[in-house]
Amino acid sequence: MRALKLLHLLKFFNRNHAADYAEFRLNIVCDNTVITTLRKRLFWEMHDLGLRASQVTIGPDSQASQSKLSVVLSCPLARRQDLNDMALRLSQLPEIRRVHWGRRLSAASSQPRALLHPNRAKAA
Repeated sequence: MRALKLLHLLKFFNRNHAADYAEFRLNIVCDNTVITTLRKRLFWEMHDLGLRASQVTIGPDSQASQSKLSVVLSCPLARRQDLNDMALRLSQLPEIRRVHWGRRLSAASSQPRALLHPNRAKAA
């Protein structure tokens, strides 16, 4: 009985903890020549803020001489202003062409409607 109560208590705290966090995606477009330096700078800036990236990808952008650095990170909602400030600082660097960041949608809401409601897809 005590183990069951403890399990419910842990679920309660874990649910509240997950509600205070959100995933954010930061996309930065810059020249190919500075992508490595930018990645290192972003790592240290996030480290100083106490944030950790869960996924980092580097790929080509629409223009041949530019690359896109995409970072997914999970952070407390209360620290959202720190992300705003970091994105603003990065956008002011002369070697950066474009910065875009925002809250990442959950996996369930990013699926097409036909997958969420298979019966409706058959009727259409």
